Amino acid sequence: MRLPATRTRRQGFATAAVLALLGGLFAVPSAADPAVTPKDVEAAFHKAEAMNEQVNALEVEAKQTQAEIDDLTADINRDLADYNRQKSELGDAIAQQQMDAPLGPSVNLLSSGDPDQFLAGLGAVQALNSTRADALEKFGETSKELKNRRAQLQDRKAELAAAQKDADAKRDKIREHYTDAKAELARLTAAQQAKFNASDTSMPEVDASGRAKTAIDFALSQLGDPYVYGGTGPNGWDCSGLVMKAWAAAGVSLPRVVGPQMAATSRVSMDALQPGDLVAYGNMQHIGMYLGGGKVVHAPRPGKSVEITSLSGFSVGGRVG
Repeated sequence: MRLPATRTRRQGFATAAVLALLGGLFAVPSAADPAVTPKDVEAAFHKAEAMNEQVNALEVEAKQTQAEIDDLTADINRDLADYNRQKSELGDAIAQQQMDAPLGPSVNLLSSGDPDQFLAGLGAVQALNSTRADALEKFGETSKELKNRRAQLQDRKAELAAAQKDADAKRDKIREHYTDAKAELARLTAAQQAKFNASDTSMPEVDASGRAKTAIDFALSQLGDPYVYGGTGPNGWDCSGLVMKAWAAAGVSLPRVVGPQMAATSRVSMDALQPGDLVAYGNMQHIGMYLGGGKVVHAPRPGKSVEITSLSGFSVGGRVG
């Protein structure tokens, strides 16, 4: 598969722009700080990425909670309509009874001198009271259901607010970790920084077929797109966002976050990987897609773009569907 010339030029411009931006952000010393290594910088960036996956998980949770809130609100509206209708019917029945027999239907029957009429009327009164009792019981059930759903709604709203607050706090942490990582990067030499931020976007030869080929083709078509925290495309990606959308292009729905994505696969040993298999770090903080020949396509971290890398660091494999 080959990218169009315009796409290749766009990737070149994007990579150059990212490097130029990084060059402007960091005061580059003439010599490296001996206390800092590229491995240290990589670890600092991965701290931010790990926190990003936690935020992704919280956002999934918030969406699920919001869906529950929407369902509960719809249920409450239906219950409220039933409540008001039943209340109105009971009120109308009681009002009509008072108009027809202010002292109650049983008192009117007592004044009847006809035993047959009395017995027939008594049966009618009992039937009326039974019907009214059923209506009252149903009204009570509706009232109880309405009260329960309103309590559930308040609980879900509290859960949503807590998840949003937690996500905001973690986003602040991401910014802190990212600032620390940039500071670490600035302590490397200019040559080390350039090498550290270089991305391999060369198009590999991949032997794949079926849905795996479709997913791989999608991922490879994003080569050169920048890493973006929380990115799910179309022009910026984080690691799990790229994997999710790549397999979605092949008609497979994967969860949003690394851990659940791997849990949705069948575990495969690292020496039995096939193109299209998912590969992740053991701590479930990073994920990519295996291409064969020891190569992986992934969205690495801020400052880099979707790229081809080695299996180094990946220790868990999984096969989709």
